[in-house]
Amino acid sequence: MQKTPPSFGTIQKDESEMKIDMKITHWAALFLIALGCVILLVFLAKSHTDGFSISFDSPTNYTVSGQFGDFFGGVAGTFFALSGTLLIYLNFNAQRKQNELTSFESSFFEMLRLHRDNISELKYTKHKHQKDYTYENRQVFREISKEFIQCYREVKKFSNSKKVEDYVLPAHQVKFNSIANKAGIKIDAIELAIIDLAYMVVFFGLGEEGEQLIKQAARAKYNPKYYFRLLHYIKLKPKGSHPNWSKWESLKNLQEKDLHETLDILYSSRKDLTKLSTENATAKLFLGAGKYEKYYGGHQLRLGHYFRHLYQSYKFLDSSDFLNDAQKRHYGKMLRAQLSTYEQALLFINSLSWQGMRWGIRAEIIRPSGNENKKKSDYIARYELIKNLPGAHMSGIRYRRYYPSIIFETDEIGLDENI
Repeated sequence: MQKTPPSFGTIQKDESEMKIDMKITHWAALFLIALGCVILLVFLAKSHTDGFSISFDSPTNYTVSGQFGDFFGGVAGTFFALSGTLLIYLNFNAQRKQNELTSFESSFFEMLRLHRDNISELKYTKHKHQKDYTYENRQVFREISKEFIQCYREVKKFSNSKKVEDYVLPAHQVKFNSIANKAGIKIDAIELAIIDLAYMVVFFGLGEEGEQLIKQAARAKYNPKYYFRLLHYIKLKPKGSHPNWSKWESLKNLQEKDLHETLDILYSSRKDLTKLSTENATAKLFLGAGKYEKYYGGHQLRLGHYFRHLYQSYKFLDSSDFLNDAQKRHYGKMLRAQLSTYEQALLFINSLSWQGMRWGIRAEIIRPSGNENKKKSDYIARYELIKNLPGAHMSGIRYRRYYPSIIFETDEIGLDENI
């Protein structure tokens, strides 16, 4: 939290209080100048009766003029000196504010530059349609967004139960309810669990390390009977170039009942598919399938640093308390303008995952020093960071359900398109 340097000897005040103080100081200085001028004019008006006059034709009476100088310096001059001190203070304070703003802008624009550098360094090679395609810069966010939508739909199809307890552990359900109440929204715990698990699959990937990270994160939140089977199902999806891709397509296209029956067979034989014994035709396709590279390789290295830097940029802006709300919105909008539609889409999904909820519905409480009020780090809502998302939802995940206070761009222009 940015503070006034100790040499000023005061606790940084609320913006409105500071403005009032400056106005009082300004009017006090003007009053002292006016008072000094009145005293001077009154004295000059009376001076001729006391034997003092200014004339170029007669010699100067230094005794009388000295007494006049003593009176002027001791009385009227005191008011002028006090007003000068107040004006110097006002000028000093204005200069301090300008220095703070200059320092802030220097750091802020450096953060903008680093944000653009982070994007320019992104690269992602993906195999599809029998070819390798390399995506760079903002194209990477588009591909990751597409991967999430694919994964979300696959997880949603697998998740056929309507009972919350089949997904979420009771203790975590209490946390869900508490979060919803504090955020003032109504949360669908099943939808949020599906979003969280699908995002973790895309973020961490399903390699050995990624799977362990997902299980570690899910252990305290979700029903193991659910997410263990889910991860086994998604792991069957191979990299696009692998011969097993056609087998995955056959499995994915099954009706819900047949899908779960086949998955139960495959899950029971998960340790050794070579010993699979079944009449299920689709399950037989995976007979003898060895280890292969999984479709979801993970994007932790790409997204982790990106989101951390973006979060710290908004935290830096929001904690710069010498800026008023209008100024913060101005700079926040400037940073938001750097985000493409797909960046905003991933930011929205990230904020609904357990690891990214501090952006919005599970915002951190900032406890400032001094007499300032507590603030929440609900940067997505406060700075409307997903304002430019098209349509009303992303693959059925409605923006307004989680961020009802944001006025979206499509609300303003009357469009209704989906990603």
